[in-house]
This record gives sequence, C-alpha cells and structure tokens, in this order.
Amino acid sequence: FFCKYNDPTYVKMEKVDVMVMLASEKNVEQVLLELREYAFAEVDVEFVRKAVKAIGRCALKIERAAERCVTVLLELIQTKVAYVVQESIVVIKDIFRKYPNQYESVIGVLCENLESLEEPEAKGALIWIIGQYAERIDNAQELLEGFMEEFGDLDVEVQLQLLTACVKLFLKKPDSTQAVVKQVLSLATTGSTNPDLRDRGYIYWRLLSSDPERARQVVLAEPPQVQYDSQRVDNVLLELLLRQVSTLASVYHKPADTFLVDSGRQAVSRAAASSISLARHLGADDDDLDFWECNACTLENGAEATACSACEAPRADAPLKKRPPPSPA
Repeated sequence: FFCKYNDPTYVKMEKVDVMVMLASEKNVEQVLLELREYAFAEVDVEFVRKAVKAIGRCALKIERAAERCVTVLLELIQTKVAYVVQESIVVIKDIFRKYPNQYESVIGVLCENLESLEEPEAKGALIWIIGQYAERIDNAQELLEGFMEEFGDLDVEVQLQLLTACVKLFLKKPDSTQAVVKQVLSLATTGSTNPDLRDRGYIYWRLLSSDPERARQVVLAEPPQVQYDSQRVDNVLLELLLRQVSTLASVYHKPADTFLVDSGRQAVSRAAASSISLARHLGADDDDLDFWECNACTLENGAEATACSACEAPRADAPLKKRPPPSPA
C-alpha cells in the first residue's frame, strides 16, 4: 500500500492521508519510517511538504509517538533544505501548542535556522515560538529585533505575530525590553495602514499603559491546544460514498444527489434546475424555458445561448426543445 515511485502525485497524497488515519501505537513507528523516507528521498516539493505535515499529524494524534516525531523533524531540519526546514518549523509549533512545556529543548536548533526562513507561515511560527518561550531564550530580544529591521516588508500575518511576541517579551522581561516594545507599537500604530495590525497595536498600548496586570492575563493566557483533525466521515455517509466510488461523489466527498439532479437522459446541475423552477414560479412563459442540446457534450443550454456554457462549442443547427412541465406535487 505504501507509495510507489511511479504512483501519480494525487495518489501519493491520498495514501499519505490514509496512512495517518490508520496510524496507531502499534504501527506508528513503521508509518514514521515511511514518511521520513518520503521527506528525505522525494523530489516533488508538494509531496515532501505533505509528508512533513503527516509526521506532525501523527504527533498530534498519538501522544506516545510525539517525541519520536520531534526527533524525525529535527533530522529533517538538519538537511538544511529550505522548504523542508520551513515546513518542519510550522509543524513543531503545532506540537508545542498540543504538548506545552515538553519539547522546548529543540528551540535552539530552530533558532539556528532563522536565516533560511522565507515563507510567511514559517516566519510567523518561529516568531510565535520565540514569544511564547521568551523567558527561556537568552537572545530572544536580539532575534525579534532582527525581524523588526524589515517590519515594513513583512506580510501582515508575520507583523501580527511579531507585535504579539514583542509584547510577550516585554511582559516577561520588562526591565530590558522597554525600547523594543515601544518601537514595535509605534511601527504598528503609525507606520502601518492595515486596520487589523493598527487596532491590535492600540489595544496592546492601552492595556500596557492602563493595566499591566490585565495585559499579562490577556496576552500571556494559555493558547488553546491544537487538536488532531481526524477527517472522520459519518458511517451512513461513508457507506453511500463507497457505493458511488466511481463517480464524482468520491472527489467531492458528497452524495451525488446533493450536486446532481436526474433529468431524463442526462444529469444537470442543481443550480440549473433551481433556476428553471424559479422561472416557472415567477410565471415565465414556456417559450422562455426552451433549450437546445449541445452536440458535443449534450449539456442543455438556454435558448438565448449561442455557444455551450460547458465546452464552448457553437450552437450550429441544434434545434430548440421544450422542457417538460413540472411534475405535480
């Protein structure tokens, strides 16, 4: 069942999801070895990212495997491959949120890779880690100041994380970080045009100036734990999808009758059927409900259409047809 070298990418992606779903305390070591191999040996960037995320999901799903997952992620970080390092840091942040105060010993390794971070999500993840554990990082102020030098060029999500991290740093080390928090608050409130960033800056400024203890309670509150997304499907729905596995239902993860309506020889979209019903309800003349059938794809098009809305084939000589009257209620 494991991924083969000649499997299409979309098949590999699905297999990885299934592997995580089937992972348990008994087989998680085998699953991790396989995912580790994908992350090390594959050349498809998106598939490698998927494998790294899957390692993190195993950690969130099985607590006893979390330490082993962190070890594998550290091995991946040591490869110094930019996209692998960045994805690993994002995943480790979620593990920190799920299991607080358990794996902080790896923070030093994460901070060593600061210069290789280019993606906003990875930068935001590392900034969150620095702010959350600022009291345990000797050079936390120096690390955050490095980001502040390019504050205006950062994505908004990174700016928001940096603002919150600097406030956390001030609340944990108030004697030596006053200049840092003043600078970041000034950048957020007067140097930015983004309303979310500006409003958060004003809120922090007001809290810190009026009630530092309340600011501590708000900013340093324990973040909610990240939960494993099991992607479970209701048993009744699962049984129905299995019967329709060769149809689009297996792609949409919805029963076919929720997006298709039978209309004699072919199925037309529910939206089209709804528009016909609405037109009749509003008293439209039956002549307005005429249609012609595309010779190429058999889609039913309105009388006024000069080309098929699906395949764009011209109408040519396709005759107009009458829609059947609505069935009695």
